[in-house]
Amino acid sequence: MAHIEEAGTESRVLLVEGQNDKHVVLQICRRCPELPDFLIRDRDNIEQLLDSVGAELNAPGLRTLGILVDTDTDQASRWNAIRNRLAAEGITLPGAPQTRGARVDTTGKPGVGVWLMPNNATPGELEDFVAQMIPPSDPVWPRSQRYIDQIPLADREFHQNKITRAQVHAWLATREQPRQMGLAIRARDLEISGPLCQGFVSWLQRLFGQ
Repeated sequence: MAHIEEAGTESRVLLVEGQNDKHVVLQICRRCPELPDFLIRDRDNIEQLLDSVGAELNAPGLRTLGILVDTDTDQASRWNAIRNRLAAEGITLPGAPQTRGARVDTTGKPGVGVWLMPNNATPGELEDFVAQMIPPSDPVWPRSQRYIDQIPLADREFHQNKITRAQVHAWLATREQPRQMGLAIRARDLEISGPLCQGFVSWLQRLFGQ
């Protein structure tokens, strides 16, 4: 199961952008005890994550480095930013994201994997991934979507490309104990059995299980 403490040298490390990412991954791992152990490092934002790639790759004892980031609105730009940082360390990523999540091995270098939230294929972020974990039969989810959609544009305090984020947090607010996304996974309000989440679990297994 994934660790989140920072102490000690770890051979398998997953870099994430923020606390929400860390806790979502951690709770998925707790629901999937077959996953290998690895350390989750929260770098607070994408800039700090990218800036840390070189140091992480050169840390003593590292075997595998995973990189988990939001695609946001420009997949090519995000992919190339990661690709350039890895190229500077002698590691070559494919020219485009891999739908199953990327993993590359270079002789004499740690193995590296990259997952672009939500699915390595479309624009989006963590909440777009989590939205796919809401049970299909949940009666509140369509109402949460309509609630956000019906807010007049002039009254919205969120950007147009953050609609799914607003919808997911509206849905979370309706739980018996309104909770964060990671806690909703632990409480089993969110399912891990769907194809997207299982694809992510398979990527973690391929990345850290070798």
